[in-house]
Amino acid sequence: MLAHLARGELAEAIHAYEVATGLKAPLWLTGFKAAFDASKQVPGACQGVARSIHTGFTRLGGKPEYVELTAQVADKRAYVEIVFRLANGKDAHVSKAGLHVLVRMNGRGYDAYTGAAGLPWADYMSRLAALAPIAEKAVESP
Repeated sequence: MLAHLARGELAEAIHAYEVATGLKAPLWLTGFKAAFDASKQVPGACQGVARSIHTGFTRLGGKPEYVELTAQVADKRAYVEIVFRLANGKDAHVSKAGLHVLVRMNGRGYDAYTGAAGLPWADYMSRLAALAPIAEKAVESP
């Protein structure tokens, strides 16, 4: 199961768990898989996705952290949209309110846009764009 998870093969990991234990996969594991589903790639879904990813990594013995990304115009009164460049070259709207939360673990970023394998942190940040600087901050909860 862990080998499948390490490769980002979540459906295979769930199947391996069920075969090995004879039990249905626990909710935290199915929730971890669902967090990377394309249907979660919409503005506003990031906090629930981050919670599911964080829980999955924690249950697997990892030490993930939540990271809050914000983009504000200079006068600090208005937030701006944040977009993420997908692997296919298209831009996905991550946030319309200048706030996005994701999980960082072992130097990789994880959210619905990265897939289960995540992306190296520098690569993740290089794919983000906004009309204002994007600030990052580790937070206790999304």
